[in-house]
Amino acid sequence: MTTSTTAAIPCLLLLATLTIAAAEIGHPQAPAAATGAVGCRTEIRDVGKNKLVQSLGRFAVSEHNRRLSHGGRPVNNGDPVQVQLVFIAVAAAQKQVASGVVYYLKVIARDRAGGGGDRPFDAVVVVKAWIKSKELVSLMPSPK
Repeated sequence: MTTSTTAAIPCLLLLATLTIAAAEIGHPQAPAAATGAVGCRTEIRDVGKNKLVQSLGRFAVSEHNRRLSHGGRPVNNGDPVQVQLVFIAVAAAQKQVASGVVYYLKVIARDRAGGGGDRPFDAVVVVKAWIKSKELVSLMPSPK
């Protein structure tokens, strides 16, 4: 081993130890993975003012419409949402850190043709920021 490699190992061990210690005492700058946030759903507050969440809801409706208009299969695997939708707002949201960030959105939308009023839909969007990727996983009518 070279001297620089030998010196780097204790530094990495120290960094790992400090990260674990920060997580155990609940330090606010502890990484999400160290605090147990990976895999857990967390509520997103003030979704009405959250531009990211609103843009993801708009994306979910837009992507649903795009798939329908291009003859692609609906994103919801047999769900009765076979109509173009108009995005109104995101009413509630949760996020989960996994391979990317999974957003669970309660989207309010209406039929583009004007049939019926505002209806809630459950949308799941996965964002992988490091590769600039967004994917609509599902859009289903919400039971509530």
